[in-house]
Amino acid sequence: METYSEEQVDQILRYALAKRTNGQNLTKQQVYEIASDMGISEAEFLASVQEWQSNQAVCKEQVEFDKYKKKSFQANLLKYAIVNAFLVAFNLSTSSQIGWAVYPLLFWGLGVSLDAWVTYQPGSEEYEKQFQKWLRKQKRNQLTAQITGKLTTSLEEWLK
Repeated sequence: METYSEEQVDQILRYALAKRTNGQNLTKQQVYEIASDMGISEAEFLASVQEWQSNQAVCKEQVEFDKYKKKSFQANLLKYAIVNAFLVAFNLSTSSQIGWAVYPLLFWGLGVSLDAWVTYQPGSEEYEKQFQKWLRKQKRNQLTAQITGKLTTSLEEWLK
């Protein structure tokens, strides 16, 4: 008897669904009917939908964080290049050789390279820490904006 792994089952069912729907979107009820035909209970289906929606929200937030990290890294790299070009030029103009300017170039360069590693290696532990910190800050900013909005509205109504 031939057996299939979860991944293989997932792929086979995706192909079957693609053929069945001809590229059309399915309603939640249609997806539930398919799940029901496969012996999946309504509770399991609803829990899976909730988990999927939660994962989609996290993926969306990670895409936003990735954009933020790349923009931040590019800004840091530009600062590094400008400041160190100035330092090297200044060092060359005063002593006709690169002496002390090599130290900030190397040490700051190490920091920039570590930042690049975290930015372009999203699976690392440091990336996850920074993502969680960024997420908390985003939620705090949203809450602050909501409170400020409500206070402003209440104050405007009170002053009328």
